[in-house]
Amino acid sequence: MRIGTRHLSLVAAAACSVLLTTGAVPAAADEDPSPENGGGFLTVTQPKDEAAVAKLAEDKAEQVHLRTPANKLCTGAWTHPVSTVTFQRATGGTLAWGFKLSNTARANLGPTVTVTMPYAYVNGKAINPPYGPHTAISTYNFHGSMNKYQFTGGGGGGAIATGNKVTFYWFLKGSKPNTAADRYITCQVPKPGSA
Repeated sequence: MRIGTRHLSLVAAAACSVLLTTGAVPAAADEDPSPENGGGFLTVTQPKDEAAVAKLAEDKAEQVHLRTPANKLCTGAWTHPVSTVTFQRATGGTLAWGFKLSNTARANLGPTVTVTMPYAYVNGKAINPPYGPHTAISTYNFHGSMNKYQFTGGGGGGAIATGNKVTFYWFLKGSKPNTAADRYITCQVPKPGSA
């Protein structure tokens, strides 16, 4: 389930080669009361090369997907200190989301934020992420959607289906110097028409 190097450079560039997470991914899911809905603010600890930063983000995203059961539906609002993500599935099958930063995140990251989704998974396989980098004011409702997907490195893909387990991993780069955050959600795709 390794991700191609073309996606690693995206994370490395977003991380500006100096950011590390403040804590590691918990060793077991029971250490995290809500492993399907998490993230955190990132701090500068020491300079790292692009490959090291990208590897940290890749490993974290993969571990989140592997350790998290898809027992909650991708519907309604998912709150967290970094952002609130609101999911809706259209009658045509598209899974859409809104991504609104919290007041704490806006204060920590600054007036402008770049949000990207360097990693995404469907049923245990890495896919080409359905959301590219977007830079906007921190009060903006970053939003996106997914209907069809392609596995990274080729090998096919498909259309999102009811019951699929998905993991979305967002990376946020703040306009304040050396500020960033991450956010991830693992959930199960609901029936079309679910809000």
